[in-house]
Amino acid sequence: MSFVEIAKNDEIPTGQMKGIKINDKNILVTNIAGKYYAIGAKCTHAGGDLSKGKMDGSIVICPRHKSKFDIITGKSISGPAKQGVPVYQVKIQENSILIDIA
Repeated sequence: MSFVEIAKNDEIPTGQMKGIKINDKNILVTNIAGKYYAIGAKCTHAGGDLSKGKMDGSIVICPRHKSKFDIITGKSISGPAKQGVPVYQVKIQENSILIDIA
């Protein structure tokens, strides 16, 4: 596993999300009720930036064509996207949010 610090806890408040880029990976990090999740930030339909979309509970809505993805599982909930996005393991260490980018 290759965990990398991507943010401090206070940088992503509950109900918020943040887009980050590590190496060549665009990643969306979210805070749902105090628990952090990380998924791929590119819509699998037309490459829309999910970090510029809207978060509705545990769903993120793509700003381009309104595809919906489950933030916890990465699965496509409704189209036009049919394929889900990658999911990254998250852990908290002291005040830091780390994700496994391997």
